[in-house]
Amino acid sequence: MTLTLFTLGCLALLAYTFVVGFHDAPNATAIPIRTRSLTPTSALGTSALFNLLGLLLTAFLLSPLTNHWLRLPPSNTGLAMLLTALLTAIIWGVITWWFRIPSSSTHALMSGLAGSAWAASLSGLGNYNPIDEPLATFILIPLLLAPLLLFAFSWLAVIPFHHWLSRAYPATVNRFSRIILSLANSLISLVHGIQTGQRAMVVFAMLFYTAGLSSSTISYSLAALLLGAALALGTARGSSRIGYTFAHQMVHVDPFRGAIAHSSTALSLVLLQFFLNTPVSSSHLAASAVLGSGMTQRHESVRHKIVLRIILTWVLTLPASFALAATLFLALSPLL
Repeated sequence: MTLTLFTLGCLALLAYTFVVGFHDAPNATAIPIRTRSLTPTSALGTSALFNLLGLLLTAFLLSPLTNHWLRLPPSNTGLAMLLTALLTAIIWGVITWWFRIPSSSTHALMSGLAGSAWAASLSGLGNYNPIDEPLATFILIPLLLAPLLLFAFSWLAVIPFHHWLSRAYPATVNRFSRIILSLANSLISLVHGIQTGQRAMVVFAMLFYTAGLSSSTISYSLAALLLGAALALGTARGSSRIGYTFAHQMVHVDPFRGAIAHSSTALSLVLLQFFLNTPVSSSHLAASAVLGSGMTQRHESVRHKIVLRIILTWVLTLPASFALAATLFLALSPLL
């Protein structure tokens, strides 16, 4: 049973990484494509490359700085908790993709771990707290504080830049805005790859630990390459469904406001990643920044119905993932 759970867990980790790339690609590419800063092929190709570089950078250079936030028992119960959490994040990613809504795969995974831990205690398999993170780091900063602050910052940033560039030719402003959007696409993708790599490599290490196996340098390197390939392939196949919601339905922005939103998103990801080491959602930050900059336009550019659907999905991610993971673990528990 241990070998079966371990094998299924490794396959689920690869699938999860692919879905993350596929689901989150519009966070970096939707606005550059919408404003014609990049073609869809070049935007997705560049994003895939930098996601790959970010994951490999984490695996081979930044691993000592990775926050090992995951604690699980070295048993079949621990393996089952990992497997059900990964399956939950995959299912939630597919559901939100189908409904064209950006959502957080990070918090779907963490909430899935919490749900499987609750189901384990309900099944009499032990009481565990799998997430070694304080509530402020897990909930308050990434889900509430960071998106609200970035929304306000993007809204306010438009004012001085608009005043400063008011006498410049529109063609000049659009040209420089598209250059900024192209650079921001690469930076957002790089940090996204780093964040995904941190989660994926910690889960990979925990799969070996809970199965009672020791990971060698060869297996670690092979896993990093496979996960990097899965993330890059998923990104290259990026979801146009979510991208359409992100850049066409939610809000219409010109290249100038798109550049402010995208550069703000890139800056916030870098600050939160390297200074706070917080598991933030690039989906939440990117959507908040675009919404903030887009609301400064005089014409009605924001579709509030779509915004409410996105916020509702963000709110439902935690309880829905918790319930789904608990259900999957309870279904699996008789075999443990």
